[in-house]
Amino acid sequence: MADDKRTARELIQDLRGRGLSNTEIASELQRSPRMVRKVLNGETSGAAYTQTLRELASTGRASTVPPRRRSKDGNLVPVRTKAGAAEKSAPPVDTGGRYTSERQGGRFTATTYLGGGGRQHEIKVPKGKTTKGRGAATADLLTKVRSAARGQSKDTQKRVRLQVTYANGRVMEVNDYNASTLLKRMNEQGGRDPLGWLAAQSAKRYANLDTSKTPITGVTMTVYDSPRSDRSSRDYRPRNGN
Repeated sequence: MADDKRTARELIQDLRGRGLSNTEIASELQRSPRMVRKVLNGETSGAAYTQTLRELASTGRASTVPPRRRSKDGNLVPVRTKAGAAEKSAPPVDTGGRYTSERQGGRFTATTYLGGGGRQHEIKVPKGKTTKGRGAATADLLTKVRSAARGQSKDTQKRVRLQVTYANGRVMEVNDYNASTLLKRMNEQGGRDPLGWLAAQSAKRYANLDTSKTPITGVTMTVYDSPRSDRSSRDYRPRNGN
């Protein structure tokens, strides 16, 4: 990564070629998709984003975020708001520094961009069943499943591989599903509660794990492309040695 001499525009073009959207790249940079388009169109060099883009291109994940621009007096330059907004500019958040997986409240979401347009989402969930963070993590998981289902085409299906971690540290592989099938089962059997549905699937596999008392604290969701076939995925396939 240190020897990568490509410009921000070239790095974004490379990421786009790997299947990342402008919105996804902008999310990793903590900037707007409009800024990504400006770099692609040559309206700005994007030099401030180069380090983060190199890391994203090299590892599939960005742990650094470009620092916000500052004026000569050292203050953060206000961010322009959308046309018609009550205020013409807004104070930005300083995004310098590095991220850590130890987020306050036990909630953290990160996405690694894999080869072939795949995605791996790491979602950390607070233990408390009534916390706002747990509700937000639940909604985030369902949103990602919906996004995968929408990404299917006539010839290619989106497959989703799920792994869950419990508060006692136990990790289990749930299964591998067609994205549309997974969304349907989460909606129908889980009452739009994906964590509840995952816990029910876990209970089928581990007889000595009381999912009603041990909450899910993490979900790893890997989304990848697979050629379509007539064979549909099943809810549960037991494996030996568990």
